[in-house]
Amino acid sequence: MNVDVSYLNETTKCYLAPSKIHGVGAFALRDLKEGERLYADLAYKVYKIDSKNLEELHPEPKKIILEQWPRIIIDHTFAWPTTRYIAYMNHSDKPNYFGGRDVMLKDVKKGQEITEDYRTISGWQIVFPWLDKKGEAKKILTAIVDKLGLNKS
Repeated sequence: MNVDVSYLNETTKCYLAPSKIHGVGAFALRDLKEGERLYADLAYKVYKIDSKNLEELHPEPKKIILEQWPRIIIDHTFAWPTTRYIAYMNHSDKPNYFGGRDVMLKDVKKGQEITEDYRTISGWQIVFPWLDKKGEAKKILTAIVDKLGLNKS
């Protein structure tokens, strides 16, 4: 349960904010390089951090962790990360991130929105039919409904 500060410094790379694309998006907490792992789909862990370790956090992760867990100064226990950042990534036809390998496709500046191409996700035609310009999703769904016999009254 004790914190590995270097792990938090390495894996805390994005934050959530209002998006110009749609609703809420994931944004770069610092400059990110092409090929860099983002850690956008980590499961949370419970940590205990003392004052000395808290001071060893880089400014960006420290700020975001303290915003979400201000009581860690008192009780020193927190869970991190608090969300799956990949769940908030918006679609782009020119993405800067590939979720299938959790890597940046391009350099991204601090504060820039991180986007992915939903069409790289297995089954995208069913989950994101609005991206399906050729009508493949409707054909797939119709085949599934027919196979399962769900179209019979």
